[in-house]
Amino acid sequence: MLIGVLKLLKGLALMVAGIGVLSLLHRDAAETVRHWIEYIRMDPHDRLIDHLLEKVAGVSHRTLRRLGVGTLLYAGVFCTEGIGLLTAQHWAEYMTAGVTASFLPLEVYEFVVHPSVIKAVVILINVAVVVYLALEIKRERAYRRADASESTHALG
Repeated sequence: MLIGVLKLLKGLALMVAGIGVLSLLHRDAAETVRHWIEYIRMDPHDRLIDHLLEKVAGVSHRTLRRLGVGTLLYAGVFCTEGIGLLTAQHWAEYMTAGVTASFLPLEVYEFVVHPSVIKAVVILINVAVVVYLALEIKRERAYRRADASESTHALG
């Protein structure tokens, strides 16, 4: 249940981010980001903010479109996993285990190249999710086999 809620929340956050990225397509992206930074009362002259604005200013419309669409697709995967897990669909356990496991090599690579405590924690959480789901799938299979076996013996 908790994994389903977290997946759904991640999916919704990514949906908002994807829509936000796509909304920058026909605007001056750096100016729009600068406006939001000032709106939330952050220092627009901070070194990190300046770096962010430089990066945003250099992004092409094509890259923004790809990033926005990719983010929305990823949001769709997370929302599908979350809804499936919350409604106790067996396929959702397989999907979540597979998708989460498929990103582990990328996460490990990114951690090796740019190590950080946050990346290590994310990797550990994702490994725990995969292990938990694998054990849950195995337990559920055994339960269904035992249930089927009892039904067969009761009929015979």
